[in-house]
Amino acid sequence: MWNYQTIQENDVLIAAIKFLVKRAVNPYRLSIARGKGINRESARKRIGEVIASLNIPPPVEQEEGQDIIGVSKTEWWQVECKGSGAGKAQTQRNSFDRALASVVTYYEDETKELPRAYESCSNAQPYLGLALPASPAYLKELKKRVRQPLRKRLNLWVLLYEPESNSIRAVSPEDSY
Repeated sequence: MWNYQTIQENDVLIAAIKFLVKRAVNPYRLSIARGKGINRESARKRIGEVIASLNIPPPVEQEEGQDIIGVSKTEWWQVECKGSGAGKAQTQRNSFDRALASVVTYYEDETKELPRAYESCSNAQPYLGLALPASPAYLKELKKRVRQPLRKRLNLWVLLYEPESNSIRAVSPEDSY
């Protein structure tokens, strides 16, 4: 059962990093959330500890753009993460709209701008990821506005953050919510 707690975007980001690493995808760029109530130094330290525990090279931090960019020999991921608050329904919908708009702008037919270390991955299949809490408000918007035909066309995976387990429940473009 969902309780209406605030879910920090950086918690979703950490769970998404773990999901990608399980798929053998190496996150090489990330953007740490900033804004009201976020201690970026504390978040940076916590994310660094998680990355060290996963025994992967530290990603390059970027100030804007995709929250996570990761690559393997077969997959090239661009992930947008979003947290949730206890705000009004309109605030939740606006937050959802911004996340969806961001991830759709990352769509590419093929990989581009891979760092030199990943040039051997230039044939990796592009994947988009929308990582957000599995809250009733977000699930309602997903079911209403991010239907399967769109997800299939964009190869858009919905990465639902489950706060009880601090993990991701991945919904592939072929799966139902």
